[in-house]
Amino acid sequence: MKIRWPFKKLSYQHWLGVNLSELSPSAVIYSEGEISAAISFSAEEGIAALTDWLKANATDGMPAVLILDDKDYELLLTEAPNVPDAELSAAMEFRIADLLPQDISETAIQAIRLPEDAYRGRMSMAHVIAASNKTIEHWVGWAKELKLNLSLITVPELCLLNLLALLEVEQGIGLLELGPKKGCLRLYKEGALYLTRQVEVGLDALELVTANDNEDELEVEELEIESSEIVSASAEELDLELSVDLEADADRAAENENDTEIMIDDYVSFAGKEKVNEQQLQNLILDVQRSLDYYESQLGMGQITRLWLMSSDENLVDLVEMITPRLSARIEQPNIGAMLQEMNFKLGSGSEGLNSSAIAIGGAAAHVGG
Repeated sequence: MKIRWPFKKLSYQHWLGVNLSELSPSAVIYSEGEISAAISFSAEEGIAALTDWLKANATDGMPAVLILDDKDYELLLTEAPNVPDAELSAAMEFRIADLLPQDISETAIQAIRLPEDAYRGRMSMAHVIAASNKTIEHWVGWAKELKLNLSLITVPELCLLNLLALLEVEQGIGLLELGPKKGCLRLYKEGALYLTRQVEVGLDALELVTANDNEDELEVEELEIESSEIVSASAEELDLELSVDLEADADRAAENENDTEIMIDDYVSFAGKEKVNEQQLQNLILDVQRSLDYYESQLGMGQITRLWLMSSDENLVDLVEMITPRLSARIEQPNIGAMLQEMNFKLGSGSEGLNSSAIAIGGAAAHVGG
């Protein structure tokens, strides 16, 4: 079966975008400027929950776009031979054969040439999407069992490009997606993907701690001090010297009972709102800034001044404020639902958690402009 890849536009009244991410599987039903339904699930709920939702909400024969999980494909950047675009994918096979975990004959390939202005026009480069035939066949069979009309299999990088097109974002922009264990930075400009880099810092490593969590920890410590004092007071065999020491300790505890400082050098507070692992925060900022610098100096594409933090629907406003002064780009956590409404898109009553469903939205809108 020949699998459609991006940029082969089709026109239907309804379109289903399905993000097969293991961390945050999601689905969106899009129809003529309206997102009538959107849903996302946790990693624990997984693809099984997504499957059940599709059985209940997707009609038989609904055109569907499947978006592969990160582990299901390779995205490679390599020099492109001087051949017509129609022959590019075939020509790239020999260049990437040694970089794949499976034989090239068992791999579906799609190459997308970077615009001519990349690398200051010194060389022609292309992104190559490579997925094993077994992976493709598995998801084709899954869609068939759900009675979906599978029209396209694609990847998150291109779905986010579709989302930017919906929101009419044309200037250079970076999308920083942070998961629990790692992240990914993708840089776009004027309808093209220029650069994608893995970020080795995730939300777990940042160890974000809210002010309320700090207060709870302090209350537990104070309770432990009070309990030890009660036990000490009831022990008649304690000598006078130990009693004096305990009283001194109690005095010191009373003096510091309102002190909210966490005595760990790796943590810093920001505006009294949240604490974060400072070393990991610095690692994240360095990874991102290096990619921004590479985009500007090596690709010759000018400065990225806008950076979106894409991390489901968790409120990371404090993290945004921590990072902003340390990067050359202005970072923000977008509200995808509000932005779509500003573009006169209608959101149905079943549309919730649109930040979590951002990639699925881009998949569902793959046909727009066709």
